[in-house]
Amino acid sequence: MKILWDLDGTILDTWPTLVEAFTVVAKKDLPYEEVLPHLKYGTAYKFYGVDKNKVKEFREIERTLPNDRKPLFPYVKEVLSASDANVLVTHRNRRSTEELLEHWDLGRYFEEVICPADDGYSLKPDIQAYKYLHDRYGLDMAIGDQSTDLIPARKIGLKTCSFREANEYADKKIYCYSEFSYQ
Repeated sequence: MKILWDLDGTILDTWPTLVEAFTVVAKKDLPYEEVLPHLKYGTAYKFYGVDKNKVKEFREIERTLPNDRKPLFPYVKEVLSASDANVLVTHRNRRSTEELLEHWDLGRYFEEVICPADDGYSLKPDIQAYKYLHDRYGLDMAIGDQSTDLIPARKIGLKTCSFREANEYADKKIYCYSEFSYQ
C-alpha cells in the first residue's frame, strides 16, 4: 500500500506544543481543551482576536519547543515500514519538518515530503500537492486527523483513514496504529 500522510496529530503528537505556542502568541492563559478545537479547525486566530500575521511567530515558537515533547504515536513506525511507499504533506515549514523527521529518524520512510508554503503549493484542502503525489507514486490511501487532510484525498479518488477523530470524509477510522489494516 502507498500512503499519503499528514504529520501533526497523525504521525507525531504535536497538538500540545501547538496549543502552547498559540497561547504564547495570544498572550493569554487559555485552557488546552478550549484552544485545541479552534486551532485544529482554523478558527483560533479570529476567535481569540489574534492577528493572522502572527502565524510565522507561532510556527517559530512551536519549532523551538523540544522535539521530545512531540512524540511519535505508538506503532506508527511499523505502518510506515510496512508500506510500499510513503509521502507526506504538512503545513509545517521545511525547516521544522526536517528537524522533526531527523529527530525521530523518519526521513528514510518518505519518498517525498511537501511543505506547501515552501514548495509553491496552496495549503490543504487544496488538491494540487495531493494530485502531484498521486500522479507520481500511484497512492492508495491518505491518513490524517483533520478534514483538511482527507478532503483532497477523497477528491482525487484515494481511500481515507481518519486518525483519532470521527470524520465524515473518512472511509475508516483508527485510534491506534496497532489497528491499521492494509485492506
